[in-house]
Amino acid sequence: MNSSVQTILEYAKRLVAEGVVGESDMLSMRSELNDMYITKAGVKLAELKEDDIVKMNIFTAESEYKYHAQIYNERSDINAICECYPKWVMPVAKAGVTIPAILDDMAQIVGPTCKTAEDNIHSIIKTLKGRNSCLVKDKGCITSGRTMDEAYTCVLVLDKASHCFVSSSVIGKNMIINGFEARLMRFIYKTKYSKKNQENLSAKEEGDNNQQTSDKEASEV
Repeated sequence: MNSSVQTILEYAKRLVAEGVVGESDMLSMRSELNDMYITKAGVKLAELKEDDIVKMNIFTAESEYKYHAQIYNERSDINAICECYPKWVMPVAKAGVTIPAILDDMAQIVGPTCKTAEDNIHSIIKTLKGRNSCLVKDKGCITSGRTMDEAYTCVLVLDKASHCFVSSSVIGKNMIINGFEARLMRFIYKTKYSKKNQENLSAKEEGDNNQQTSDKEASEV
């Protein structure tokens, strides 16, 4: 099994186990520069199988996969995308508001804020600028990362932050990290704490791919 396919299957199971999926979730990973592996549209992550993950070129992707393809085309720093519909994210996305940094891990992993984009690729790409994640109006969220692990972590953190945001809004108290501190946390996370971990994860994925290629070539001799 291709390592990208295996990784997508693994993280699909994790997202299902965490209860942060809905009816129309899609996961993808960049493969080389212009290709991606992506889950088939309409297939629930809880029912995902190896045959439900397809490889396609980001420049010729069909309409159901355009959001992922165009994000990869615009952002060379992104190698994995989760398009998910978590329980607590959806009401915030429906309201179309911005979630401030109300948790340390949100400031570090998601960004100083998480904004809501309109449901079109131009708005999504604009809203993702300088960030890993955004909400999508009347839908759920799109999270991204250097690895699938980072994109997956963004989903969990964003759902937790949405839960806190909704709950604290109800009781009228929102403890917000100020903008400077939130940006500083994000900078330190990106340049120090997470950098080596993401490099190791990327190296592992690339190593798995190289090993599979070598095994295939050896079997053909």
